[in-house]
Amino acid sequence: MKRAVPLVLLLLSSTSALAAGAGMETRNYVARRLTADSHVQVEVGGVELSGPVCRVSGTVRKVFAGALAAGDALAFRLPCGPADFWPLDRLKSARVAEVFLKSGLNGAEAADDGEGLRAIAAVTAQPQSVDDPALVREMTESIARYRIDAEVKRRNPAAALTLARVPDPVLRARLLAHAAGLMSVHRLPEAEATGDEAMAAVKALPDAEVRLESGLVALESLAMGQARKAALTLADALEPDVDALTLPSRRDAASLVLYGARIRSDDPAAAFVSLSKVTDPATRRDRLSNMPFAQKDFSPVNPDSLGWMDRLLAGAEALPASDFRTEALTQLCRTAQRSAMEMAKMPNLLGKAGAMAEVAARRRHGPSAQLLALIREAEGGAAARAEAARWHAVSASGFDGAMKSRAEALTALGTFTPAERSAAARLLQPSATGDVSPARLVEMAANATSR
Repeated sequence: MKRAVPLVLLLLSSTSALAAGAGMETRNYVARRLTADSHVQVEVGGVELSGPVCRVSGTVRKVFAGALAAGDALAFRLPCGPADFWPLDRLKSARVAEVFLKSGLNGAEAADDGEGLRAIAAVTAQPQSVDDPALVREMTESIARYRIDAEVKRRNPAAALTLARVPDPVLRARLLAHAAGLMSVHRLPEAEATGDEAMAAVKALPDAEVRLESGLVALESLAMGQARKAALTLADALEPDVDALTLPSRRDAASLVLYGARIRSDDPAAAFVSLSKVTDPATRRDRLSNMPFAQKDFSPVNPDSLGWMDRLLAGAEALPASDFRTEALTQLCRTAQRSAMEMAKMPNLLGKAGAMAEVAARRRHGPSAQLLALIREAEGGAAARAEAARWHAVSASGFDGAMKSRAEALTALGTFTPAERSAAARLLQPSATGDVSPARLVEMAANATSR
């Protein structure tokens, strides 16, 4: 799927890249031609060399774009060294030159270092320099995105919308989504209505293939720009078409776009559904490992990280029983455990470490339960000791643990007093009474439902 190319370098003056002109990609030259002031055919009257630059003079005979008129006298500059597109001898042999022009410090210049210049025998009714329509569309979109960015940053949504509402229906859908995302980032009140307009533009595309491709591009713009409501609505609308794709690689790629939009838009449950449809195991594992970091600044010091991890795990739990559900819970619990272990190394973060470990321990993740038990032991006090015994028991029957987990848990529980084990038993089963052996406590933990 093609993405818009940033224009920071594409729109440089041609005189700043004279020596490197012939080495740029074709799309760069297309972008320069699209932003040219004029597109004309000039009857060449003379060519003068000045260092690495040639000055071509003549009379305008045909205007395809711009404010020049037929009959105007014109002179323009362009690179003309041996390594450039138009060496001096070739320029001197031209009778008519078709060229794209822009204003420079020293007058008119070839907007694209002469890459699009055509030497022709006589004036023609139609332009002879015609670019690949696909590249024109791509670079038109890139230029429009760049300009929309600038207008939104100036908090000028009306100008941004004017730039987005182009005649081309495909570009209009994509650019409206881009504008909606940016407006959301900058908290402009027009963001929601623009998102609705973008979705309507996508749905109005008559060709199903084009509609899906453009919809996925629009979806990424909405999600990256934090237009969450519009992104989730569009993802739901596109999902049936994605599911209907017959080529596995295309379906996987499209499903990942849906996944990315949903996870960025804070809908983990729906994101898991999209990810479960990806057939490549390595890709699934990679996304699961990085899923917590879809929230910016996922870290011990971010107070939102704990709630985000809890929502992720709840989303995984909501999946139907399957290998993927098990894989998702395991990967996420491991991330929670690793995060808790990092926090536990810093005494001032011990409480946060316990909270992070607990979101996984409550899902019966054995290693997290064991870590939480050790954290509670370190806290000291009767209540914390009871909690520690409880989580040691959970670690014995939890998933993702080593074969020796049960033996380690029984040994650890043997160090607790009967009163502490009884208190732990009541945490697992409020009606529990009397002395509870380590083995009985582990059995109770295995039968208890997660709370």
